[in-house]
Amino acid sequence: MKLKRENELGILMVVGGPGSSGVSTIAKALARHYSLAYIYAGLFMRNMAKDEGFKTVEDFLRYIDENDLQGRYDYEIDSKMIQMSFEKNTLIDSKVFAALSLSYDIPCTVKIWIDCDLDGRVRRSFEKEGKAFKEDSSEYIDRKNKLLERYNLDKKRYEGLYGIDYSNPKKYNDIVVDSSRLDVKNTFELVVKRIKDGGYIK
Repeated sequence: MKLKRENELGILMVVGGPGSSGVSTIAKALARHYSLAYIYAGLFMRNMAKDEGFKTVEDFLRYIDENDLQGRYDYEIDSKMIQMSFEKNTLIDSKVFAALSLSYDIPCTVKIWIDCDLDGRVRRSFEKEGKAFKEDSSEYIDRKNKLLERYNLDKKRYEGLYGIDYSNPKKYNDIVVDSSRLDVKNTFELVVKRIKDGGYIK
């Protein structure tokens, strides 16, 4: 199914990555840098989880998986993302939209994936909350297991719904950056450089 996006709508940037990889921080910085409207797909899922009475997104996703309700919520969110992709000068922060844009043949200016290894994502989740941590602590191990569970639930859901190979971001994205050993500033600067060097935005 081909959806036409007119040139006068300007930039459509997509930024994704696994949970706690720093995606939203980089996506917001890119939106400011390129003067783009910022759309966060995860907010729709969080609001749905709250509306359904779940305390966390993880509990909600587990409920969806255990009750085979994958399509009931994702299709609604992804339909909204597709509609919003036709807004002028927009950045979509989403784990799945880069792949969806290929399925619907939606032309994107550039699609970026911010990767990070599991331990890096655990550390960032603690740092975001301003908490100290020890890598051998029970709290650290518990957080690590929850992030791994979230990744596996996302992978299973996206593969089942759309046939997406979630573990192969290069298949769907123009730029893939491993931020495991980079701070926010260096990650942002590297992404901007890759955008410029690739000629995606003049």
